[in-house]
Amino acid sequence: MRAVIRIALLAVFAAFSHPGFSQEFRTLQLAYGISIDVPSHWTELPIEVRKNLGAAGRAVVDNGGLASSSTKVSLLAMNATPAPQGAMIRVSVSTPPDFSQFDLLSATSSDLDEVGAEASRVFKEIEPRGGPKVIGMLPTKVEFINNHRALTLSYVRADVANTSSTWLVTQYKIPVETHMIELTLSFRQSDGSIWLPILERVKRSVAF
Repeated sequence: MRAVIRIALLAVFAAFSHPGFSQEFRTLQLAYGISIDVPSHWTELPIEVRKNLGAAGRAVVDNGGLASSSTKVSLLAMNATPAPQGAMIRVSVSTPPDFSQFDLLSATSSDLDEVGAEASRVFKEIEPRGGPKVIGMLPTKVEFINNHRALTLSYVRADVANTSSTWLVTQYKIPVETHMIELTLSFRQSDGSIWLPILERVKRSVAF
């Protein structure tokens, strides 16, 4: 009976797929040996735009007086189509890593709560200097991506153009030996039923 139910469910899901759309995802090979599957029709932002986004982020941190010894390099920035975009993918690498796999292995619930509280404090501090307007933090967790532990920070922020609209942003920080891989997935919550399955597929594809 379970097999019959599974087949029936697959048939239902297949009904939502257009037979002409057989290449919905493509695999990108990024620097540092990172690969990721992304929607084929989304817009990949050029390196000049990525540099501007990186400079803006660094400026917000510097303007807030927050010291950082890490060097971050943006490897990928993609926006969902059509405009205005309802979801985004960001991949970057920071050197050196702020913590290790062992740190995540030994992290307690209290440690994770403290990380979330500190992130909330930092967001409030940088908001007047151009940072995002964070409405609330979700519990900080440790998950596995590509058989590596990842620190997962999630928060809800206001839309930049429409403050009545909210976005859910999740950042996965994955320490490896010499650097930190950072995967950021975000989407407009009002359209979550569309974006969430896509971004989950993207997350599950990450390899390095």
